[in-house]
Amino acid sequence: MNSKIDALAESIYSKGFEVSEAFFSGQEVDALLSVFQKNEDLFKEAGIGKNKEYTRIKDIRSDKILWLNKGTDEIIDEVFFYRIETLSVALNRRCFLGLNSSEFHFAKYEPGTFYKRHKDIFNSDDARKISAIIYLNKNWKESDGGELVIYTEEKNITVEPKAGTLVLFESSIEHEVRISTANRYSITGWLKSVKGLVT
Repeated sequence: MNSKIDALAESIYSKGFEVSEAFFSGQEVDALLSVFQKNEDLFKEAGIGKNKEYTRIKDIRSDKILWLNKGTDEIIDEVFFYRIETLSVALNRRCFLGLNSSEFHFAKYEPGTFYKRHKDIFNSDDARKISAIIYLNKNWKESDGGELVIYTEEKNITVEPKAGTLVLFESSIEHEVRISTANRYSITGWLKSVKGLVT
């Protein structure tokens, strides 16, 4: 696994994005899904912007989310956060990003929902350096929609949201989630460089 993580870091350094299929095993996806489904009643409609700029505009974004906190669920800590921390170390070693924090949430796209083209960094805050998505969609098929499109300078990258796939890209890169026609599950978030954070 360490060699795979080092290869991901190298891809981010060289081209700014990478897609790694089967980064999480079927068993790990099942474990994460069990936590996701146990907490579905707690999901809330997502918004855009930060602090005073925060708002909900369903014509731009229509998914539902539940924020994840380290230390509140043993499965999330052992299966997810441990791997993310290992990845952050590798990215810092290769890309010199100064990553020292993260924020992640479960995301649920119900049929008919989407997230139009956008960047993950805020106008007033550039702490987000790397965006990360882990898909939990078992038995995904093309007609289910919900593909991620990453808009790079060279070409547009379309990613099928298959279970276990990890997507990494610089948070300054524009991207979108196409309309889903089935329930679409993921863990989505950001590796951050927060000035003054003591770890």
